[in-house]
Amino acid sequence: MENALNDPLAQAVPPAAYLPDHPIFETDLYIPKYMDGRWGDWEIRTAKLVLDHGYHTGMWMVRDLAVLLKHGKSGTTLPDSWMSPSAHEIESQELGCRNAFGHTVIMGLGMGWCAINSALNPAVEKVTVIELDPVVIDLVAEMDVIAQAPPEAGDKIRVIHGDALNWEPDLPVDFLYADIWRSLAESGTLDQMRRMQSNIKASQIYFWGQELIIYNEAVRQWPDLAVVDNAYIKKCIDEVIDLPLLIPSGQDYGAMIERIVQNRHSRGLPLER
Repeated sequence: MENALNDPLAQAVPPAAYLPDHPIFETDLYIPKYMDGRWGDWEIRTAKLVLDHGYHTGMWMVRDLAVLLKHGKSGTTLPDSWMSPSAHEIESQELGCRNAFGHTVIMGLGMGWCAINSALNPAVEKVTVIELDPVVIDLVAEMDVIAQAPPEAGDKIRVIHGDALNWEPDLPVDFLYADIWRSLAESGTLDQMRRMQSNIKASQIYFWGQELIIYNEAVRQWPDLAVVDNAYIKKCIDEVIDLPLLIPSGQDYGAMIERIVQNRHSRGLPLER
């Protein structure tokens, strides 16, 4: 999870009279209800109002934000934020939900809202979710996250305890959607995607932070490239990345990637780790 604050729950939003003049973030995606609690190393906490930076937009205020946190084994450090339906998280994952189709495989259950919104897509027939940590599966089940979804979506979803890097499907996969990382563009992300695809052989892929990977690979391949436009995106995917990555239609994907990169620069965040 990479939003404007390393731990959004650690920084209280000031009283209304002192709030910055930022709009309230809203989405048409389905967001389940979550309850605060602790499950082993995992915890869900809710903040009433959080200041968050979008993935490709500006600053937002987010109401009633539930955050999935993971505690360290020592118990002496602050927990790490892993996922939430924040402005940054939704903007950086919604292309996967909105473009899923056929038999969609999702690597990483997280808080379950990505699986639900993929299943709500009428182009999706079946959603298979692979999750490594059984405690995450248990907490999502205990909160009836999938059960909250409309039946036509919930009935499409099955959750399997497994390792994203080794799991092989029993049915052909049309769309692979992966988010198994805590931070964007972690070292080894592209190699891990290639390993997943070698097992799954999906017709199309989308993974969290692929925009940064595309940009980084394009700049490495063509150092004098001024703008990573749509033509270079396709060229980079075909010739360098060599995976059937989603290029969303009906929008200027190159301009979106430029905004994402500019946001990272303006916030002093790395383009890769």
